[in-house]
Order: sequence, then structure tokens, then C-alpha cells
Amino acid sequence: MTQSPDHPGGQEIPPGGNPPPPQPAPGPPGAPPPPGPQPYPSAPPLGEPYGGGGPPGITAELAGRWSRLLAAIIDGIIYSVISWAIAAPLVGASAMYDQNGGMGHRLGANGITAVVAVIYFTFQHGKWGQSIGKRALGIRVVRSADGGPIGYGTAFWRVAFTYLISLVTCGLGALIDDLWILWDPNKQALHDKVAKTYVVKADAPDPYAGG
Repeated sequence: MTQSPDHPGGQEIPPGGNPPPPQPAPGPPGAPPPPGPQPYPSAPPLGEPYGGGGPPGITAELAGRWSRLLAAIIDGIIYSVISWAIAAPLVGASAMYDQNGGMGHRLGANGITAVVAVIYFTFQHGKWGQSIGKRALGIRVVRSADGGPIGYGTAFWRVAFTYLISLVTCGLGALIDDLWILWDPNKQALHDKVAKTYVVKADAPDPYAGG
């Protein structure tokens, strides 16, 4: 390798070759990058499917898995008590749990429970985005597209799907539906996915306030 006398900086020129193209001097801080090909931006880490910014259109923080579980337990106790109070004078106080009782009475009691649960969740989620259990745990249901109110139609489909999948799978589907939040990156149950909803923390501005 030889040095060219025309390059005082001591730039080496390969034997029999041309000198390498000059490199642009670095500009002042904050200046735009020099013209030429730029490196591609790196992709977000695999553990952050949305680049760490959360689901698109959702500004509130997603509700925790334990918060959802405890809210579901509270709601389950409430609508079960209401269902029992309605079913007891009609089909008997023990019809829902008595395996030796008549099949018709058990079906009647379970049907009453399903109707009560559908009304319970459809009305509260459609109007406020919160059932009693969700209020107690500080969480609410919102649309996945923009974080807005879900409305009564979506609220109905959300709870109806749970009962449909439970009926078709003899109860197994309802269990899988609820357990889905344990491994889903957006903490969605299956009924959230089919109804296109998220459950978020209620400390953000209330999208139902203007309704």
C-alpha cells in the first residue's frame, strides 16, 4: 500500500486502484443526515408486538388478569343469587344443583340463570362499560378499534358468545374462553376477540360519560 502525496490526511490508495470516495464531514448536532442510502429502522422486539405502545387506538392501560378474574367472581356471585331468587319459587330452591331432581326443573333453573346473566351484562356493559364487579376492581370494557363505548349490541354478543360456546362444548369452551387471558398478549378472552373489545383500567377518561 502507498500513500498519495495529494492526500495530506494519509489516506491509503490500493496499488493499481482508484482512491476511495471522500467521506462527508459530520455536520453540527441536530443537522439532517447527509444524502445517500440510510439504514432501515429496526423492528420492535418480539415481546412488544405493537412496538411497546399498546394496542392501536387504545390509550388506557389494559386491565390486569387478576383484576378481571376477581371482577368475574363478584359478578358471578351476584347474578347467581338473583337467578336463585327468581328460580326458587318457580322450579324449586334446589333445582339448579339437585342431580336427583327432574331434568325439566334443572333446565328451567339453568335457563333462568342464562337469561339473568345476559340481561345483567348487556345492560351494564352497554350503558357504562362496567358491571358491578368491574366497578369494584376499577376496570371497564371498550371497543378495540378506538377505545369508545361498546353499545348494547356488542355487549349482548359478548356475553351471548360465552353461553353459546359453553353449550356447544358442554361447558369446556367457557373455561377455555376465560383462561385465554392468561397467555393472550392483549389479555383478551375469546369473547373479547369475537366482540372486538378490550378490558382496560378505568382511571383513564370515561368514554361512556357523554352517553
